[in-house]
Amino acid sequence: MRLDLLRLSLSIALVLLAGQPRAEAQHVQTSAAQARKLEADLQSNPHDRAARGALLDYYFLDSSIDPAEAVPARRRLILWLIENAPADPLAGTPAATIDASGHRLADPEGFKLASAAWRAQAAKKIIGAAALVNAAYFFKLSDKPFTISLLERALALEPSSKEIGARLGDEYALAIMGVTMVNKNGYPLAADPVEAQSATAQEAREALQTGRNPYVLAKAGYMLSFQGTILYYSRKLAFDTAPLAEAALQRAVSLAPHDRDVANYLEQHHEMQREIQSQMGGTAPARTSVSTAHAARTHAAVHTSSSKTVPAAKPVAAAALPAAAPPEPVMTVDGLKEVKAGMTRDDLLKLGKPAGSVTMNDDGHMVEIFQYYAGDTNLGSVRLTDGTVSSVQIP
Repeated sequence: MRLDLLRLSLSIALVLLAGQPRAEAQHVQTSAAQARKLEADLQSNPHDRAARGALLDYYFLDSSIDPAEAVPARRRLILWLIENAPADPLAGTPAATIDASGHRLADPEGFKLASAAWRAQAAKKIIGAAALVNAAYFFKLSDKPFTISLLERALALEPSSKEIGARLGDEYALAIMGVTMVNKNGYPLAADPVEAQSATAQEAREALQTGRNPYVLAKAGYMLSFQGTILYYSRKLAFDTAPLAEAALQRAVSLAPHDRDVANYLEQHHEMQREIQSQMGGTAPARTSVSTAHAARTHAAVHTSSSKTVPAAKPVAAAALPAAAPPEPVMTVDGLKEVKAGMTRDDLLKLGKPAGSVTMNDDGHMVEIFQYYAGDTNLGSVRLTDGTVSSVQIP
């Protein structure tokens, strides 16, 4: 059985964007020589915001820079920002975050120092909503209880803010699902089942049942629908989030019946559910693998398919029917070991179709990640950039 096409439009105007980090200017490539000049400018004027922003992007986005150089430079730039300009929009961007582990720019010591600096800011008696929101963005995945408390404080300061309400709803959803890793397109990459059963997750569920802010409820419902569907059908989440999403979105609409932004969230959720049921013949969908596509205009599409193949029926008469098509190739562990960087997409597909895939636009390049399974066993994944294999991962 094949479940094709679960389309989820992410361009829902203001409310959808409200839950994301502040809009960033298009990144302009900075050379090493320019970076040295910017560093000199910053030495003479630490408040040169343009120089600091360009350097943050430079060390964060340029993968050719040696981590031995990038990590301490990022730590220095980010710590100054937290301590001296916590409300600046720069402090609430991905480039101003530090992770303790998980990738080439991970910085355990920097994470410890930045965490302490943000907590010191948050402990001040007088602090504005913008600084609280920036602090919350830093702790978004690493400390969900603290993040929720920061956003609740920010919302108390600016109760009419759609952006803060949407961010709080986003965090409630992350807590309920136990999400531990998200890429820059909002695609959830991992979830912790222990977190999904935690007291914080239960409190977030209760908040969706008792809360009165429609933007909190709408964003929470939307993320439970979007991210929850991806996690559930890729077998990274043990429960279907659709009922929770439906309840939160219905409450949001009841609280703001004439708000078009809130209504759009509910419509997107219903579109997703209709397409799932349509592909499954109107029945409740069974667990299977998921393929998601994120295009440049912030549209996402989720495809799920079974790795099982159905044998062709035996022809009644060889002369009456054309010869049966040969069975589709199925990727094996040995086949995956033969995949090398530089192989074309077409040649890769000749070895077997993936059980699921993720497609996204990455700074103008089309990146695809093919995932391969044999039943419930993860065989590995292949990353393609602009139609060519760039890396292979085998467990």
